[in-house]
Amino acid sequence: MRILTIAAAVLAAGSASAAMAVDGRLSDSQFVKAGHCRGLAAGETAAKLDAILKVQKRGRSDHIIDQAWTARNDAERLARKDASAAQTAWTADCGVFGD
Repeated sequence: MRILTIAAAVLAAGSASAAMAVDGRLSDSQFVKAGHCRGLAAGETAAKLDAILKVQKRGRSDHIIDQAWTARNDAERLARKDASAAQTAWTADCGVFGD
């Protein structure tokens, strides 16, 4: 059942990479990257990333969760400070999560 929930969350993201969809579970580095991208995202994409992060958080070490939340906070700070740099970071880092 848990695998189906994870797969549904990843599929709901719509444009998750094929590797993420096949595994059903993000690697630690992908989880941190999703946190970073969540900090840059807005609207529907942000909601999709929230759902992915919520499902993928289960079973992670506290250290990795802290890294993801730090990456998110840093990205949110960047987005508030410099929208152009945030858009560039989104394009470079977050294409697998859609627009």
